Amino acid sequence: MSFSYWSIIGAKGEAREAAIESYRQGLTGIDIFLSRVGEGSGPFLLGDRFSIAECNAAPFVQRACTILPSFTGGGEMGNGEGKSVDLLEICDELNLVRLKMWIKAVLARPSVVHTGVSNEDMVKSTTQMLKRFASTELKK
Repeated sequence: MSFSYWSIIGAKGEAREAAIESYRQGLTGIDIFLSRVGEGSGPFLLGDRFSIAECNAAPFVQRACTILPSFTGGGEMGNGEGKSVDLLEICDELNLVRLKMWIKAVLARPSVVHTGVSNEDMVKSTTQMLKRFASTELKK
């Protein structure tokens, strides 16, 4: 159960579809967890209180919402395989209401906004990292 999307990046064909399905199942599990364990009607795990859980998850949520759609599909950074994959769109498709509310609240939290990396910088650094990975693979 995580926001890990790396198995989707660069995957093709059946491997891509399997990775996307696994990701969707993980998101469904997170939604169930938040619905069962979350306190009150607030958007965070502890209701209206932003907790250490959100502090730890925020960088991964930010990256999943930026990197995943940027590096999938047929766009400039995409792998040319099908439609881009978007975390919030998956929440809509699967009716993961609690998870989407949590994601949006985490992303809107002022401390997350002020300490986060810009979308452009995330894409740039991920592009550089993927190039380094690819050059390492070519040397093997």
